Amino acid sequence: MTLWRRLPSVQQDLLLAALVGVVWFGGLALINNSTLRPANPSVSFITGVFLVITVAFVRTIPRITLVFVTVLYPFLYAAAGTGLAEQIGIGIFGQPAISNAALQSELHLVPLLVVGYLAASSGVRRFTCMFFTMGSLAGLMIALPTVVAIVLSRTPGIVTDRYERLPRTLSSLYSYVDLSLFVFAEALTCGMVLLGANALRRRKSLLMLEHRNAELVRLRAIEAERVAAAERTRIARDLHDVVSHHMSAVVIRAQAADRVADERPEELREAIRWIIASGKEALTAMRETVRVLNTASPGGGAETAPVPDLADVFRMGDRLKAVGVDVTMSLPTRSRQLTSATDLTAVRIIQEALTNVMVHAKATAAHVSWQSGPQGELLTIDDNGSGGPPPVNVLERARRNESGRGNGLIGMRERAHASGGTLAVAAGPLGGWRVQAWLPPQR
Repeated sequence: MTLWRRLPSVQQDLLLAALVGVVWFGGLALINNSTLRPANPSVSFITGVFLVITVAFVRTIPRITLVFVTVLYPFLYAAAGTGLAEQIGIGIFGQPAISNAALQSELHLVPLLVVGYLAASSGVRRFTCMFFTMGSLAGLMIALPTVVAIVLSRTPGIVTDRYERLPRTLSSLYSYVDLSLFVFAEALTCGMVLLGANALRRRKSLLMLEHRNAELVRLRAIEAERVAAAERTRIARDLHDVVSHHMSAVVIRAQAADRVADERPEELREAIRWIIASGKEALTAMRETVRVLNTASPGGGAETAPVPDLADVFRMGDRLKAVGVDVTMSLPTRSRQLTSATDLTAVRIIQEALTNVMVHAKATAAHVSWQSGPQGELLTIDDNGSGGPPPVNVLERARRNESGRGNGLIGMRERAHASGGTLAVAAGPLGGWRVQAWLPPQR
């Protein structure tokens, strides 16, 4: 079957037509000298020829084959069956001295049934197929016997014993033509055309489903890549925020302790203890992020790390106090549970803003405000840094100058935008910068 499907459709049709021809004509040869031998083998020969032609060419040239078979088959069949072909000197059929204008066997309907089915399944409109096949059948079983009756009734000179079985008058057609067989044959032909049209419709539906399935697979791959990229960006931001915040505090505290180590060695020991505690907190946060990466089930959606609570936000302020920045905070009540993605975004924005205050602002004081209401979450971080107010379009400049995504101001703005919010940087009332973010209400 695999080798057969690899062949072009033209080769498949020719091979199948050859097989049909071998079976049909081989069967005729086998019964030629038996009691099953037909009274007029010539019509069976014509039927076989048109059947082979139909199978060989109908899928390649369906309309031409349909017209060729349905128009010529009835005439050649009648010419051989009535004996009129031999009467006018055409003896290629080798028919015996017998005459019959009726359908000699139901098997002789096969070319019309096959051409109707295959033409309809190859794209020819079903009404066109019905018109030609059912019209051809009507001509074969009704029209041609009628013509023969009219001819013989008007030319009595050619009526011999050889034509005794032919209808000689129109009144004799009623007993000559089998009307029940004609109605059954027409219904069968119509059914074969409808089956072919249904096969074409099913094939088109399967192709459409295959195309849609391929498109869905492609879109699923694109979506998976997009989700993976978004998740990588989120993880990179989390690692940056956590590591940058803790390590910046550690470095600043260590530098301060180094400066006073000779005069106040007790400050050095206290700084070391504080650095150890901060380092442990940083390691714990990093391990939690790694645990999420390792335990996320493939295809089951990414697991998210636990959202820090308000106590973690207060500890961020304590780290800044440890390095000489007096931080005051106005946060929601401690009873509030931070469970949503918006809460995580708010915490990370506060964390990154405080890291910038600690590392870049050269500030001695900062204030954090988190106002929560029906209109959303409003975050405000002010500092009294000595660098002065931020330059115009500071976010746009940061976007052009940042070497990596998810860092600094760009990371805060991307977090806010990802949640459907906004972030702005301007001069603050304390003399330094004000970072203000609005996040939409919780859903």
